[in-house]
Order: sequence, then C-alpha cells, then structure tokens
Amino acid sequence: MALGASAAMIATPAVVADAAALTVRSGMAISIDDTVVTSNSCTLGAVISRTKALTAGHCGDVGRPVFDRKGSRIGTITANRVAQRLDIAVIGLAPRTAARIDPVDWNAKFDRGQLVWKSGITTGYGTGKVTDPAEVLRTSHGFSLAPPFLTRHDSYSIQTSLRSESGDSGAGVRDSRGRVVGILSSATLEGTVVVPVSRLPRALR
Repeated sequence: MALGASAAMIATPAVVADAAALTVRSGMAISIDDTVVTSNSCTLGAVISRTKALTAGHCGDVGRPVFDRKGSRIGTITANRVAQRLDIAVIGLAPRTAARIDPVDWNAKFDRGQLVWKSGITTGYGTGKVTDPAEVLRTSHGFSLAPPFLTRHDSYSIQTSLRSESGDSGAGVRDSRGRVVGILSSATLEGTVVVPVSRLPRALR
C-alpha cells in the first residue's frame, strides 16, 4: 500500500517569490504545506486554463499555497473534492503566471486494456493499461509525517497497471492521443488508481 503524495520535513517556510517569470506545466513538482513543519510533494497533473490546474485532492486542503520546486508560489488550492469522494483538487494559479494548457477529454470513457500513460515526479514517464474500467469507490492508505500519521481516503476511480510511487500523486493520466483523462490518486497492491476528470463538476473546470 502506498500513497502517491510524499510528505517531507522542511526547516523553514517556502520562499514566496514573484510568479511573473514562472511557467506552470503538467508533470512539474509541486509542494503544498501540510503543517508548519511539513509539506506534501506531489505532481501537477493538468493545466486546464490560464487560471486553473489540477492535482490530487489528498495533496492539500483548500486555502493552502502551492509552490514549485524552487519555492516560488504558483497558486493556491481553491477547491478540493476529497470530502465528496473524489481525489481531485483545483489550483487557482497566481497572477502573471504563464500556463502551458493541456488538452483534456472531459467526457472520456475507459475500456479494459486501454493504453494510458503518465509523467510523475518520482517514477517519470510510464505507460500502462486499464485493468478495471469500473468507476467504483476505492480506498487508499498511506503515511504522513503529521498526525494522524496513518491516512486513508476514498475516491471513485478506475484501476490501471501504471507504476507509481510516493510523489506521483496528482500526475495527469493521458490517453493514446495525449489528452488528460484522469488524475493519479495512489498506488495499491493491485496497481495504480486513477480518478476520471469527467467526474469533476463543470463549475470547477
């Protein structure tokens, strides 16, 4: 059992820098403060507009600032659907941040054996197949450096054979045409579970 997000100790708060020269893109490393001394390292999954991006919901709560690898603030978590059993969070991008917008299939359907691929900050680029296309409620477990230490979250998701490890949470999962069709939630004993982006309410897209 492995949670896709990784928690890391930080000695000092992340540096808040001007986002004017930053380019936000899918696959980049992001850090979201968890407590005053810990942060979650995740992958930015998709830039869906000039003002919004997606990652995994368990990576951070609403209102938490989001930083890039260098500590520059790129945005804030503005919506989180974990409580609605959907492991997706929306990042409101900081003003003047350049955004490399991704193609997204908001109506994607999944078939057993379908080819999918992802790029996560830990395991990099990897391909796999859909092993169970049923969008059912699955439970993922993990570990955090902050209480309650042992964590779990439930989310409607599909099952894939993609390889993922701590830190890959939030990565965009794409179809053979390169369109984002899901957000990587976590690794389990059966494979990697992926949350379909089609379940994200239209008002949050």
